[in-house]
Amino acid sequence: MSIRVVPRAPAEDGAVTAEPPLREVGRLVASNRLRMRRDGRSLSGRSWSEVQSRARTAAVDAARQYMGRRGEPVPDPDGLELIMAGHQPELFHPGVWVKNFALNGLARRHGLTALNLIVDNDTVKTTALRLPTPAAVKSSHPHAVAEPFDRWSSEIPYEERPILDPVVFAGFADRAGAAMRGWGYSPMLPDFWAEVRREAEQTPLLGECFAAARRTYERRWGCHNLELPVSALCRTEPFAWFAFHLLAELPRFHAAYNAGVHDYRKRHGIRSRNHPVPDLAEEDGWLEAPFWGWRAGPTRRGRLFARPQADGIALRIGDELWPSLPNKDPAAAWMERERQGFKVRSRALTNTLYARLFLSDLFIHGIGGGKYDELTDDLIRRFYECEPPEFLVLSATRLLPLPTASVHSEDHGRLAHELRDLYWNPQRRLPANDARLWELAARKWEWIAREPTDAAGRLERFLALRSATTVLRDPLKENEERLRQELAATDQRLEANAVLRRRDYAFCLYPEETLRPFCTQFL
Repeated sequence: MSIRVVPRAPAEDGAVTAEPPLREVGRLVASNRLRMRRDGRSLSGRSWSEVQSRARTAAVDAARQYMGRRGEPVPDPDGLELIMAGHQPELFHPGVWVKNFALNGLARRHGLTALNLIVDNDTVKTTALRLPTPAAVKSSHPHAVAEPFDRWSSEIPYEERPILDPVVFAGFADRAGAAMRGWGYSPMLPDFWAEVRREAEQTPLLGECFAAARRTYERRWGCHNLELPVSALCRTEPFAWFAFHLLAELPRFHAAYNAGVHDYRKRHGIRSRNHPVPDLAEEDGWLEAPFWGWRAGPTRRGRLFARPQADGIALRIGDELWPSLPNKDPAAAWMERERQGFKVRSRALTNTLYARLFLSDLFIHGIGGGKYDELTDDLIRRFYECEPPEFLVLSATRLLPLPTASVHSEDHGRLAHELRDLYWNPQRRLPANDARLWELAARKWEWIAREPTDAAGRLERFLALRSATTVLRDPLKENEERLRQELAATDQRLEANAVLRRRDYAFCLYPEETLRPFCTQFL
């Protein structure tokens, strides 16, 4: 079994990484269609091709309904041959955003329909944005600060997470602008945040405000994709077929999943039981399934456990028993549970399983998703007994237009070496006109050359060398202090450059005049 090698994120400003190259998308799509034809295979009593067709139809219809309900222009799909990507509805960096533009450009070029998944079943990890701040009274060099855009509560799923502090939210752009003032450029943040606040008049949900404002900019820049929240995808009937099949075959899935995780750890020399993901658990006959669950409302999600019973599948979240799924018409029961407020959502791996096997002709990952899908590929082979469809990994780097110091990591190494050498070998750096010191240095070299054979001799040599080194150091103290100061200043400049050259600042912190052509090159 060959293991996909995922590339590293590009380091240079303006660089793009695509593996395989974008010119191979046509080949990837054709190859994936052949792999996923699976004639004679079925899932939940339906042929594989029927599930694929119905899944794509349901996803496109749900995306059109989602965007239509929001009052947004709805792009006309070019059929059910889908190219897809996805990300959480957060303020991500430009290297993530370019996937949406590539999605649109590749769809047009190859006659596909572009569909972006909004991963709103994931949780809000932070309610602050990292900002690069110039040197100021409280700091003598540029540094990063975390400016909150809302009050923090806990890790609530995006689909449930409202804006909690309207005052903090409303004033974010002004505070962020003040923190970044002095860089000599105008970020798109004030205009973007005004759009976010307009969206907040239509929806209380934090992630929805971010996603809708982002789509407004994409349309202005010529990128118009279908979008669908994962929460809406999980409410479709074909997804219920997929989920019920997985739950009905949970013992086999459970074994395949954990075997794949163990093999991954072995291949990569990982000892942690939590990396890359924890094993699926077993508790008194209950098996953990690859889904989250919670009751409707702003609450924390929990792991879903399932157990077969005579007439269906019993479910629980934590210690709370949920209504079971019957063997007869489980999809109708699945959607009825949703209406009753029992929410079951896919995890990251289950998202890409469904998207790659049943929805898309090609899925575009970022660097992180590409690494994670080494597990997904293994699980497809073990559980679905087929070669996984190929995926594309795409990322890019756009740096903020900030002034950086002319300093490199090699400068730290050079100065640290000089300082270490001066401290331990001062005889190499003595002033030329001090005969007494040169005589002592000569004696030190003699002691260095000796090789005593007994403990007493080795102790004598050690004490002699230490004494000579201490004396020889004394006239070089000014040089030592100068090197220490130069090393400290170099390290400070390197730390400042690390702040200024981060590639993961939110896209809204960039000037539109540089970010727009960077993104639209993929169209």
